[in-house]
Formats: sequence, structure tokens, C-alpha cells
Amino acid sequence: MAISKNNPAIRDNQKLFVYCPDCDGNGTLAEMSIVKRVPGGMFYVCQKCGGSHPLCKGSYMNFKHEWKNKK
Repeated sequence: MAISKNNPAIRDNQKLFVYCPDCDGNGTLAEMSIVKRVPGGMFYVCQKCGGSHPLCKGSYMNFKHEWKNKK
């Protein structure tokens, strides 16, 4: 199912998965989670290698990502 900016109801049943670019070189995909740091703001943090990347509007497009249906 394609994501449509004009129909946000389609996104209600989907979740965004963002993958770490540092772990991608090893041939494995490690999911990153969002963490709030005080001070510092919001960051994507890799669950596997511990690397972090700052989060801003649309920053997920700079990483390998995909939308999957919620279970």
C-alpha cells in the first residue's frame, strides 16, 4: 500500500521503521528508536551499535526507511 500525503488515514494503520546507516555496511539492518535527551533534544538511537543521529522534521528521509503495517 502506498503512502499518500493527501490521505493521512492510510498512515493510521502503518508504522515508520528507520534503519541505522552505520550498521548497514555490515549487511544487517538495525532499527533506530527515538530518544529525548535533556539537554540536546530528540535523537534517533541505534539499538545495536548505540550510534545517534539528530532528529528534525523529515530527517527520516536521509536514512534507509520503510512503512510497515501495524500488527
